[in-house]
Amino acid sequence: MKKILVCLLTVCMMLTVLTVCASAADPVAEVTVGTEAFTYDSITDAFNKAAASENATLKLLKTVELNQDKLEIGGTYTIDLNGFDLHLYAPLKASTGTLTLKNSKTTGAVVADNCTGLILHGATLKLDAVAISAKDKFAVRNDGTGNVYISGNCQIAYGIYAAYAGTVHGNNGATESPTAYSGQNAITVYCGWNVSKDAPAVVNAPEGKFVAKGFNGNTYVTHFENGTLGFAKIAYGSWIVTGILFAAAAALLVVTIVRTVNFKKRMKHYAILPILPVIGYMTDKQFIVFAIAAVLFVGALVYFLVSLFSQKKKEAAAKAAKLEAKKKPAPVVEKAPVVEEAPVVEEAPVVEETPVVEEAPVVEEAPVVEEAPVVEEAPVVEETPVVEEAPVVEEAPVVEEAPVVEEAPVVEEAPVVEEAPVVEEAPGTIVNTTVEDSSGTDSMVIAETDASGNVVYSTYKKSFTARMIQAPADVQERYETLKNALLSYKKVNARVSWSYESFKSGRTQLAKFAIRGKTLCLFLAIDPATLEESKYNITDVSSAKKYETVPCRLRLTSKRSVKWGLELIEMLAAKTELVKNPKFEAEKYFAEFQSTEDLIAQGLIKKI
Repeated sequence: MKKILVCLLTVCMMLTVLTVCASAADPVAEVTVGTEAFTYDSITDAFNKAAASENATLKLLKTVELNQDKLEIGGTYTIDLNGFDLHLYAPLKASTGTLTLKNSKTTGAVVADNCTGLILHGATLKLDAVAISAKDKFAVRNDGTGNVYISGNCQIAYGIYAAYAGTVHGNNGATESPTAYSGQNAITVYCGWNVSKDAPAVVNAPEGKFVAKGFNGNTYVTHFENGTLGFAKIAYGSWIVTGILFAAAAALLVVTIVRTVNFKKRMKHYAILPILPVIGYMTDKQFIVFAIAAVLFVGALVYFLVSLFSQKKKEAAAKAAKLEAKKKPAPVVEKAPVVEEAPVVEEAPVVEETPVVEEAPVVEEAPVVEEAPVVEEAPVVEETPVVEEAPVVEEAPVVEEAPVVEEAPVVEEAPVVEEAPVVEEAPGTIVNTTVEDSSGTDSMVIAETDASGNVVYSTYKKSFTARMIQAPADVQERYETLKNALLSYKKVNARVSWSYESFKSGRTQLAKFAIRGKTLCLFLAIDPATLEESKYNITDVSSAKKYETVPCRLRLTSKRSVKWGLELIEMLAAKTELVKNPKFEAEKYFAEFQSTEDLIAQGLIKKI
């Protein structure tokens, strides 16, 4: 009996040793953490060890079949197939970390049998030269906002599902020398979000290597722009234009045939139209080219007629405006409005019967004009408004023998001006302050001398460009900051006109810059009613026709107003779905100061 027991115990010990030896000799995976390597005969234990270790590497040592339902493998580590297959009968799930899946050999793949391969809930996945095949399911399903990076010669069967836009990348995400996807087959990306214009399906995508599906093809089409596979709305109006062109071509062809037939009848010649046998013996390629040429011809003809009509209409309007301007008398200026700042007068003209003034004081702020003194006889003025009353300046310096001024230093007698004073120096000197007229543009009066030596007063208007050139440094700094903010969005263009600078995206008016008095103003295409209870100190100018598309005016008088302007521009960009241009670089728009005479010579200040 004892011998039998001893034999049984010996057999059991041998079986145990054989089992241990077999397990140790035939592991399924190896996990390397730093310089230390661990082998496992259970793939689940290997995944748990790798997930718990930072930057570990799990390498398969044999083909593995995994039956566990939705195994959590999230973490920051690398899975190397090492030339073996990983068969899945339930999806692998990753919720945290950055998981890298690669294959250091040419054979081996992740094979998902009737299930999704990997499901992501916030984790990031990097696929590097690996093959994943799935039957009737997604190879990878990204339900979170984590990113999926695809590089090398990957083979992804049945595609990738992305729940959010811009989470699929066509490279490995490296900031320096990134590796792009170089597989032979295009990878299908299914869109699981509400598609919108310019929404990115795949970022940094090599053109032709990715295909987007799962969106409304009747509304959107895919297109590549700056290495991004995105969506653009279908322009339904192009079908209307195309239909009009074909209809016009058909109408012209019918008219031509009818007129030709009538002509043949009148000439008693009934030969068949020469164009018909030409068309009848055309090859298919010739007919297609002929049809395209005919359509292009008709389109060019229509465009020519429309442009001709438009040009003639504009020329007629311009001629009518010139005739109206010649007939219209010069306006009579009764009182000068309040002027914010007066220009610096460097030298005052020498006037006979008046004391010689070598230098006029610099006036920083313009005085309030209350009333104008009565001028008995005004100097000769060519093409300028008749000035009945000149402005009275409070706190003006006392001048002996000055004109009578109400509430000014008492002068016993005022000299009668019989002739215009003779200006010996600086005939183009500005003699009055800048005046803003009702149209919103600035006008000013300049004293000049004619060939006879008489002083002639002419009215000039400044352009927006001239006003910016002569604007103070702080005004130009505010202008530069907000202009760069507007141009930092894609497809936003600026155009400078005489009175203002406008910004558009396509045909949509976004903003305008204008200077009122000495103040730079920003006009935005925002409904002022939406900002009534806000902190922004804006003004509703929708009553003016030229500002009806940009009715929200913001006066830029301080750093705080510039900050408000930047916030309102961001609000406008969100409203009009503008997209930031990542390649935009801010530019300098500071203008070097130029004198009024130079600006007149350049045509930036014109005589009215």
